[in-house]
Amino acid sequence: MTKWITIAKHEFAYNVRRKEFLFVTFGLPLLMFALIGIPVLLGASSITPEDITIGYVDKTGTFEGNFISYAGEELAKNDLLEGKITHFFVIPEDYKTTGSIEIFSTKSRTQGSIEGEIKGFLLDNLLKGDNKELVERVKNPIKSEYFTLNEKGESGKDDLSGLLISIAFAFFFMLSIFTSSNFLLQGVVEEKENRVMEILLSSVSHRDLLTGKIFGLGAVGLAQVFIWQVMGIAILSSGPVALLLKGISISIPLLIFASGYFILGYLVFACIMAGVGAIATTSREGQQIAGIFTMIGAMPLIISQLILSKPDSIISMMFSYFPLTSPITMIMRISTGNVQYYEVVLSLIILTVSILVIIEMSVKIFRASLLMYGKKPTISELIKYVR
Repeated sequence: MTKWITIAKHEFAYNVRRKEFLFVTFGLPLLMFALIGIPVLLGASSITPEDITIGYVDKTGTFEGNFISYAGEELAKNDLLEGKITHFFVIPEDYKTTGSIEIFSTKSRTQGSIEGEIKGFLLDNLLKGDNKELVERVKNPIKSEYFTLNEKGESGKDDLSGLLISIAFAFFFMLSIFTSSNFLLQGVVEEKENRVMEILLSSVSHRDLLTGKIFGLGAVGLAQVFIWQVMGIAILSSGPVALLLKGISISIPLLIFASGYFILGYLVFACIMAGVGAIATTSREGQQIAGIFTMIGAMPLIISQLILSKPDSIISMMFSYFPLTSPITMIMRISTGNVQYYEVVLSLIILTVSILVIIEMSVKIFRASLLMYGKKPTISELIKYVR
């Protein structure tokens, strides 16, 4: 029993030091944040409220407020170019009939709050003399909350954080399948080609060898998702990002479900990769065969719009119980709030049983195919091995 634990420790220690693992775990999320997050943050913080100074030219002669008033456009343009103001706008004589204004700035249009402040200024003047509450209601006529009804008529508040978590889970899950679980496939094929497998099987049983490799790689995947969660929490808790995501709360139960489905789904694919590695004669051939299963696992991403918009559809239900697609599908459906508890339990039971079945099948194929060099077993031979 202790032999597979020793193998698992070796696989974990070896793979966490691989350059591919380090790049995917640390480098890729930071690279994505640099390419997507930093420009958004810079754009959002390029002009702070303290840096904004707005002027206006009123050709109607009826507007007044806290902005700097100019008698003509030339004066406003000179102050704008000299940096005394950051924006100015012109109110034409026919404004009350057309609603058109012209806004001038030395920078491209990146600050949406500028138009909001100008809109507030115009509304204050247009509704001058009216009730203050009426003015505020005109400025903010709607504060909406979306709710969805299930078949029983029960309502649930739509959660943006759930949608974000489900999308992030799907992306990182597939990323792990493409990388960490493929380490097992590559390792088995390489050990076959280098005849290292013969030496290993002289000391341990085929079952201990496969079990150790699967759980070692499972620990690698678990370490990877833990690091991603810590990095995600650190980034989301940072000042600028927290300001942008103000009002969005992270669902802890959904994170727990996502972690559980990640581990179980990872083990399913790891067991499949081990069986593929046993029957493949070369690394390239193994990648081609594994690509079939990976594409099947990616199907929920392809139809994600259908799953999120119609979580109770027949396709969504089928994908929820099929082992290769259930991890991503169920997290997407859970994020919509339209999943019954028994569906989650049934999905987890099917996924767990599938792991045990696939492990047993992989062990038999592993045992029969490991020492076959240069010959790929036929489908009939694989069926014979499993039987």
